[in-house]
Amino acid sequence: MKFRAEHSFRGISLADYEQLYFNEDFNAALCKAVKLARALEKRDLKDGKLSRVVRVGPDREIPPPVAKLLGASRIEYTEHLTYTFRSYNGVWHTVSSVFTDKIDSRGTFGFSAVKDGVTRVVEGDIKVKVFGIGGVIERFIVADVERSYKDAAQFTQRFIDGGGKA
Repeated sequence: MKFRAEHSFRGISLADYEQLYFNEDFNAALCKAVKLARALEKRDLKDGKLSRVVRVGPDREIPPPVAKLLGASRIEYTEHLTYTFRSYNGVWHTVSSVFTDKIDSRGTFGFSAVKDGVTRVVEGDIKVKVFGIGGVIERFIVADVERSYKDAAQFTQRFIDGGGKA
């Protein structure tokens, strides 16, 4: 199931947004605000190319019908991201803590300058290969991802408006 999350941020330049997006202190504050546990596992920066691995765990329960299908009350995942600075585009994929071999989640993200700010676009495709219930799980995951990006965008704008404080 494909998704697209697009949000614009006013009052920040493209270069400053790029730095903010990959700032670890900002990411820790952002995840706390949107109720995600986050642990940086790897961060390599070489010749302007960033490779980052982050373990993420939403701090919310899965609705009981979906939890029953998954056999777990929470879905955690490890995000693998690659980005080349000043290209303003990157790729990501995740590895789920449940149905590891049956969930494929990957996509792209990018930033672009717009009047008075920046637009961030995250696109992805989440496929759950479980006979009979894959579509239900896909819809749940996509809805959760879209909600998380919306909440993150609201936090980010408050952070920018507050001069680095949310």
